[in-house]
Amino acid sequence: MEDRAETTEGECVGLEYQVTREDMRQALRARAKASGRVRRIRQVALTGAAVFVGASVVPLAKGEVPGAQPLVIAGVLVVLLFVVQPWLTARQFHKIASRHGAYHVEVDDFGVAVSNAGGSSRLNWTAAPYYAETPDTFVLLSGDKDLSCLTVLPKRGVRGPEGVDGVRTLLDRHIRRL
Repeated sequence: MEDRAETTEGECVGLEYQVTREDMRQALRARAKASGRVRRIRQVALTGAAVFVGASVVPLAKGEVPGAQPLVIAGVLVVLLFVVQPWLTARQFHKIASRHGAYHVEVDDFGVAVSNAGGSSRLNWTAAPYYAETPDTFVLLSGDKDLSCLTVLPKRGVRGPEGVDGVRTLLDRHIRRL
């Protein structure tokens, strides 16, 4: 199915798309940047990795040969946190989101209407008071402290650059960009 969209009069932009794993990866990355909880988890993990690296540096300072174990543990922590975990999470989100096939979305002055084979929903602007823009998506975020809900609007689902600008204009008019 080809992704397409149409812009109609009355400040409404339509999108039609299939969710991809890359859409979810970008959306989750944008949410992570905006979420204080994710930042705190990453800081704790990086602090733990620094402790393991420090455990190797102390013997070096004493002129001894450090053990490889602390460096290996630090490396594994970093790879798990910054490579494996985001990849697995995006994969899970994509699997869930793609079950229902093509998404049909309308963005207007009242909010965002989303429908697919699994059902439909309407988000007013108070349900998604924030958004982030990535190179390929707009990501609508909930107002709770953990930004637990997100709606992904891939830019490729909008026809022409005026459609992307139309979505951005509506979002800027009604909600806050993070």
